[in-house]
Amino acid sequence: MPFPFTCSQGRSWRGVVGVAIALTVMAGIVFSIVRGQSGKKRELHLTRGQGYFSSREYDQAIAEFTEAIRLDPKCARAYANRASCFFNQGDLQQAIDDSNRALELDPTLAAAYANRGGAYLNRGELERAIADCSQALELDPSLALALANRGAAYLNKSDFEQAIADCTRALELDPRLGLALANRGAAYFNKGDFGQTIGDCSQALACDPTLAVAYLNRAAAFLSIGDCESAIRDCDQTLRINPNQARAFAIRGTARFNKGEDVQGLEDDDEALRRDPNLTFVYANRGAAHLRLGDAEKALRDFNEAIKREPRSAAAYAYRSAIGLRMDDRKQVIADCTRAIELAPRLALAYWNRGIAYARQGDRKRAEADQKKALELDPSFAEQ
Repeated sequence: MPFPFTCSQGRSWRGVVGVAIALTVMAGIVFSIVRGQSGKKRELHLTRGQGYFSSREYDQAIAEFTEAIRLDPKCARAYANRASCFFNQGDLQQAIDDSNRALELDPTLAAAYANRGGAYLNRGELERAIADCSQALELDPSLALALANRGAAYLNKSDFEQAIADCTRALELDPRLGLALANRGAAYFNKGDFGQTIGDCSQALACDPTLAVAYLNRAAAFLSIGDCESAIRDCDQTLRINPNQARAFAIRGTARFNKGEDVQGLEDDDEALRRDPNLTFVYANRGAAHLRLGDAEKALRDFNEAIKREPRSAAAYAYRSAIGLRMDDRKQVIADCTRAIELAPRLALAYWNRGIAYARQGDRKRAEADQKKALELDPSFAEQ
């Protein structure tokens, strides 16, 4: 899965990057004209709430929508719009509660399904998110918001083809829907199409220059093609918008490692893990940096933590084998590299380091076979 930069006996370091998934949704807001004298005050508060929502003054918007509800407790639009505010404040449960009430009052309110689907998505309840967005599309097939949210859910289920299809359809309906572009870019990233990722994310930023996830996903794509300077710039911009985005620190850390800025890279990795200790690939990255700086003890601790948190992390096994080589623990090197190869049969580093261990054991036949395979997968090992 995510491969940070690689090492062979602590001497060769080349950069690749882990996947940056965009868990993002767009909370819509529902508007309509209500006729009749009795609705004038309520409508005034709804209109004011819309203005505050558009300027991202969510507390004021919530106050206006709450007053509209006080004047008309059966106003589904007021609940749906207030749900959008709560969503943007990160209060997902309140957003769901208000969406539920809106749908009790008006089961045909398509955007309320789409918004509730967005809240479920951000809670990781992907099947519920897909069901709500699909219901929204049954009610209103032209609702781009529902397609964008459903596409994000499929993205997080690793159904990249369906994510691309939903986001593309959303963009046909609303070409300036930045989140659909950013999420489609993330799907293309997972398919290895980094050029398309950069294109989609750049277009997303043209639509909305404040869209942090577009900078983040474009940074991951730049790093994947070796453009570390552009990756760092995009991570810097991500962090200006969202200073707590752990993945931005992680990607920038990898880019800095690849430039030889080890101390700054370690600082970024520390910040990433302080904000999100579950970013498993960062432990492997940081361990490799510690190894390059000669601190085998810290490196081993990080590699062990990476494997503990994600036993299928092929990179962590391969990197840990480099410590085994330093300690001349041939048995452990062979075990770690063999496991890495089982998980990632095209990981050249694992073949290379295992070949060294076999050579030290005097098993020339296996050593040569592994060396040949490593060179076939990555000719740059010939420079070792």
